[in-house]
Amino acid sequence: MADGGDRHDADDVGLKEESIQAKTGDFSNWMSKLPPRLCCEPLKNIAIPGSHDSFSFYLDDTSEVAAGSPDTVRNLVSVFGATAKKIVHNWSVTQSLTFKEQLDHGIRYLDLRVSTRAHTSDLFFVHGLFGNTVESGLREINEWLDAHPKEVVLIDFNHFYDMSAEDHQILVLQIQQIFGDKVCPLMDIDKSALNVLWDNKWQVIVFYCHDDTTIDKTQLWPSNSIQSIWPNTTEAPKMVNRLEAYLTRGRPNDKFYVSQGVLTPTGTTILQRISSNLKDVCAPVAMKNLLFFLKNKSIGPKGINIVIADFIELDDFVSKVLALNPSE
Repeated sequence: MADGGDRHDADDVGLKEESIQAKTGDFSNWMSKLPPRLCCEPLKNIAIPGSHDSFSFYLDDTSEVAAGSPDTVRNLVSVFGATAKKIVHNWSVTQSLTFKEQLDHGIRYLDLRVSTRAHTSDLFFVHGLFGNTVESGLREINEWLDAHPKEVVLIDFNHFYDMSAEDHQILVLQIQQIFGDKVCPLMDIDKSALNVLWDNKWQVIVFYCHDDTTIDKTQLWPSNSIQSIWPNTTEAPKMVNRLEAYLTRGRPNDKFYVSQGVLTPTGTTILQRISSNLKDVCAPVAMKNLLFFLKNKSIGPKGINIVIADFIELDDFVSKVLALNPSE
């Protein structure tokens, strides 16, 4: 049980023999450097570092409040205006690095939320406030993939706001046009190994959590192909206990599996620290305890798969996740 003591320090995470990448600190091509045995394993059986609300490195603190925000946020902004938006921004940003920078750091799972916006046909990333357009973000990811032909990125569209059937079709068309033949079609998850994807030049797996849209789209992986465990707590011990409980209970054999190592601030949390931000208040303790959770874990059908965090540059998060992948 995590209690924030010294035994939770990152250096104490008892992960197995470090990989070559961990020793050199270069994670931009870590998939291509995995040992042959792991290249034949389904992707659900290897450790993959990811980012939470991956797009939130840019949120416009002058924008209107985005769909999906709680009423408390809307009420706060309606009363205090621009000042309140600064507070919302400080507690909604969960990443410092751009998509390209995250990918260069070794992130291979991206967590995305999408919304329409009044007075424009563009689709936007949203978390409390509006961010960049989805199209610009996907193009940035695609350009990075062009330069890293043996790396595979898992893109998870898991929240949609104010989107009609037509809006979903527009987004799917953008995905298809931008990534083209890089998109891996829905397939037997036990065959989704790197060597299979490489042979077919597939570099993107797209999870799309809107079943009415995925029903006739073979390039999209539906919501039932991935399970994501959200602890939904402000307390680090509870976060660890919930992640541990779900993993101990047993992973489904037919899904990718995400462990969310994040703390979720409540309105009370924010009001008590109104001049601070998520990065200073929640992220450090969440990361310390997430790394404690990873201690002595292993990969495989019952083990760790995708692990996501806020501010992924903290505490050698990526190297600690990748160290779960044996070097031979």
